[in-house]
Order: sequence, then C-alpha cells, then structure tokens
Amino acid sequence: MHDYTVLTVTVSLAKYIHKQLTKGYPDTPLLNHDKSWCRVPTENELAYWIQAYKTRKCVGHSEWSERYNRNIWVSDYEED
Repeated sequence: MHDYTVLTVTVSLAKYIHKQLTKGYPDTPLLNHDKSWCRVPTENELAYWIQAYKTRKCVGHSEWSERYNRNIWVSDYEED
C-alpha cells in the first residue's frame, strides 16, 4: 500500500470513530467510567493514535550483518 492510501484510510477511520463517539451528542452526554465528563478526541488526535498503533512494531535498530555485508533491521518489539 502506498503512503497516501494508508494516510487516507487512517483519516477515514478517525472521522468514523469521531462520528460514532459524538453520535447523539449533546442529548446523550459522554461520561467516563466514574460518571465524570470526558473530552472527545479530535479527528486529528484519533488519526495520530491510529498511525502510532500501526507503526508500533517498527521499533528497533540496525546492525551490521557479516552474512549479508550490509546493515539489517532488528526489531526490538516484544508482543505481550
């Protein structure tokens, strides 16, 4: 997938989530688990967190490989 397509999907998903969160507002207030008011994230904030989630496995570093005679990417990501 191209970067533009991934970004478009991320923005579309963020818009959908924002719409679902604000459905019925202000007649149906958004409350936290302790019944206090919560702030609805903006579409940009949602897009940021969606993108961060998608790239979470990109954490790592490069090391020199004698076998391939080049730098290779080594993931530091450990799934729980």
